[in-house]
Amino acid sequence: MNPNSISKDIFGLAVESHYKRQDQTPIIVHAEDFYDDKIPVEYLFRTYEEMPEIEQKAIQLSMGTTLDVGCCAGSHSLELKKRGLDVLPIDISKKCIGICKERGLPEAMQTDFFILKDKTFDTILLLMNGIGIAQTIKNLPVFFNQIKTLLKPDGQVLLDSSDLIFLHENEIMDDSKYYGEITYSTSYKNKTSRPFPWLYLDFELLKDLSEKEGFTCELIYSDDHYGFLAKLKLN
Repeated sequence: MNPNSISKDIFGLAVESHYKRQDQTPIIVHAEDFYDDKIPVEYLFRTYEEMPEIEQKAIQLSMGTTLDVGCCAGSHSLELKKRGLDVLPIDISKKCIGICKERGLPEAMQTDFFILKDKTFDTILLLMNGIGIAQTIKNLPVFFNQIKTLLKPDGQVLLDSSDLIFLHENEIMDDSKYYGEITYSTSYKNKTSRPFPWLYLDFELLKDLSEKEGFTCELIYSDDHYGFLAKLKLN
C-alpha cells in the first residue's frame, strides 16, 4: 500500500526516518468500519528469510527482466538483484526511491505504474497486495491494459492478494459494492493522508476478470489467512 499515501508520502517519511535515524514509529492504517492497524516500519526492510512464504515463492519464480511495482524500501528488489536478475524498482514516493538508491538500487525510478512506457519485462511483480493500485473493480480493465503494454510475449505477472470475506462472517452483505473495495487513509506521526480507495480480490474473481481480458490465471499458493499468490500470463 503506497499510492504516495495520497499527497503526504506517509510511507516515504517513515522509510526515510527509519533508515537514517532508526526511528521505529509505526505507520497507522485507518479504514472505514474497521479498527486501526499498525505497520511496523522495520517490516518494510525485511530480509528474504523474514518474508512470508507468499513473497518468498514469488521471488523464487521471478525470472529475467523484472519490474518491482510499488517497491517501497526495496526489500524485494534487493533480493532479486542478489539472485542476478535485472530488476527495475518503481514507486511514486520520492523518498522511498531515494532510500532504495542508498540501499544499493541505483536503477530505482520514481514513476507511476500507469504511465510507465517504452519498456517490457519478463516478470511484473506486484506484492503486498499490489493489485490494490487498481483501486476498484471498475478500474481493472485499465490495470490489465497497462500490463499488456509492459509484458513480454511469454512474460508473467506475479501478484498476491487476500479474500476479505473473513471480515464479514455472519454479516448481511451489501450487494451494491464488492467487499474487497476498501477506503483507507494512513498516518505517520502528525501527518495523515487523504482517504484513498484500495482493492483486494478473491482468487475466483481475479481468475474470471483476468481471463476476460485475455490472460490465463494460475493459483500458485494460498496461506491460512485467506491470502494467495497468482500467476497471470497472456494467451
